[in-house]
Amino acid sequence: MRGFFRQFFSGTPQSEHAITPMSNEEIDELILRGQQLEDRGDFQGALHAYEEVVASAPTSTRAHLNRGNALKSLGMHASSELAFRACIEIDPEYAPGYMNLGNLFIAQEAFGDAIVSYRKALELREDWAEAHFGLALGLVGVGETNAAKSALETVLELAPGHARAASNLAEILVDEGEVDAAMKMLQAVIDCAPGNPEALSALARIELSMADAVAAVAHYRDALLSDPKSRETASAYLFACQFQIGATNEEILAEHIRLVSGLLGSERRKNARPESSHGEILRVGYVSADFRRHSVSCFFEPLLRHHDRSRVSVHCYYNHKSADEITERFKSLADGWRDISGSSDEKVASTIIEDEIDILVDLSGHTEGNRLGVFAMAPAALQFTWLGYLSTTGLPEINYRLCDGFTDPLGVAELWQVEKPARLPHSQWCYQPQLTVPEPSSLPMLRNGHWTFGSFNQSTKLNQTVLRGWAAILSAIPDSRLLIVGVANPLMEARIRQLMREEGIETSRLDLIGRVPIDEYFSMYSNVDIALDTFPYNGATTTCDALIMGVPVVTVAGERPIARGGLSILSTLGLNRWIAASPEVLPALVVELVRDTDEIVNLRAELPARMRASPLMDDAQFARDLERIYKTTWEKQRAESNNDV
Repeated sequence: MRGFFRQFFSGTPQSEHAITPMSNEEIDELILRGQQLEDRGDFQGALHAYEEVVASAPTSTRAHLNRGNALKSLGMHASSELAFRACIEIDPEYAPGYMNLGNLFIAQEAFGDAIVSYRKALELREDWAEAHFGLALGLVGVGETNAAKSALETVLELAPGHARAASNLAEILVDEGEVDAAMKMLQAVIDCAPGNPEALSALARIELSMADAVAAVAHYRDALLSDPKSRETASAYLFACQFQIGATNEEILAEHIRLVSGLLGSERRKNARPESSHGEILRVGYVSADFRRHSVSCFFEPLLRHHDRSRVSVHCYYNHKSADEITERFKSLADGWRDISGSSDEKVASTIIEDEIDILVDLSGHTEGNRLGVFAMAPAALQFTWLGYLSTTGLPEINYRLCDGFTDPLGVAELWQVEKPARLPHSQWCYQPQLTVPEPSSLPMLRNGHWTFGSFNQSTKLNQTVLRGWAAILSAIPDSRLLIVGVANPLMEARIRQLMREEGIETSRLDLIGRVPIDEYFSMYSNVDIALDTFPYNGATTTCDALIMGVPVVTVAGERPIARGGLSILSTLGLNRWIAASPEVLPALVVELVRDTDEIVNLRAELPARMRASPLMDDAQFARDLERIYKTTWEKQRAESNNDV
């Protein structure tokens, strides 16, 4: 469950402050001083204070407990465990010792041991909400979701405003299809604790998954009012803004600048001088949480495979705990690999400097798992953003944004971003399917007797304007059907069906399918005559997947880069006729297209070969084009730097 453990560690350790008076006032003062140092982030100083206490009062459970917390914060887990066990040895009924030992085990993902510790703490304090919450974390870790759900419900009975418990219970409910119950539960917590940023953000995540960007943006904005220093919430808010109908480039840019300048301004430093110590070989670092089975990997792997090692040395910085076969493949292809998940921005920036990276490339923007805090420190002389987020980052320390002339028209897009557009000569996309692609099928309409339109995009993109546009297509083309793959939750399905009924479409003409097993995914395209792109947030991977399967795609050209990805892909293939100028003309365009069945039959037969022969799948040429951009911008940066001396 995404975000479960992240919610837990946003809190502070379970430290006991001076509750029971001690005879030695000096010891009390030392513990208080240590706690104050912890609050300021000086864990080493706090540890020294606690160790003085332990030396003076070796039977003080409070001293050992706080010493264990400081050791845990310093990453000294073995010593931290000994400190917590010392508490228990001194007093076997000292509940905080078991509680903090459980916290330590959770940090080490030793979930079974954590469960034992939390249950012992609850034997001593059965109404301890935080211990029930920790128990839930351990239960999730061992796959006992039902028991975890019960533990979280107990937390909310004991502490109705416990937002972390509500947030994580909401994720379980959503996974079980109880989306309405999750939203009502979160709203109850917000009513109990108005302005709670964790509950507001959890509700916003669900609303965005339901394609209600307006509500999601509003709740993220409220969360930021309560917690204005949360970078994670700020990025989530900026990402949600991209889904809004009618948002302009000027508004998007202004919000990025406002939030990024407020959150990252204190960490910035001047860029290093662009003087590579590696001769003609530039050391390029790529930073992402998506070096795994993820859509970003479809476009990054071709580059990783075809980078010319006589020109660049490739280093990957991976910001995710999980790994799969794609992760392992990327490791084998990279010249250098660093796992940075859990490392501070300062440590990652120092590592990049030690690795002597010349050019650093962000692949995330404001999507989940980004490390823009690292880029704000400018550990490389030249910095780019690309691929994962078709918009400005708002971060002036990023020099260039890789794009193309379709998503970012020359002379116009310069006003949309703080970065300089670095346009690839053909396309910013270089695609490789993650799975073996089956043979394309013939046009389904010929065997079915009716047209079938399809969407494989995330339900997040299925806003009401999109759905009404698709309803208009169904209304204009009798007997046609709509297949939507990826509608995983029942509430979203109900909303889609209700909207279609309101638009006069019988729901019997809809086929709504949830998650499809990965090995069945491509075969689903054989049921679709024409794929429908979403707007304003266009598809990319799903568009390329459809095209490689011979399924033509119709898109709407928007005014923002995020709304012009479909235009970019189709224009690169010469499929300009399949691009609608606006949502209003989309139905009429589709009606015109389906009038010529023979043309679509022929197009379907030639699309896979056209894809493979196009710049969209010319891996080597894409790598050369990008390397030329790196080289040109590097030399320009060096010349400008020398002129400033």
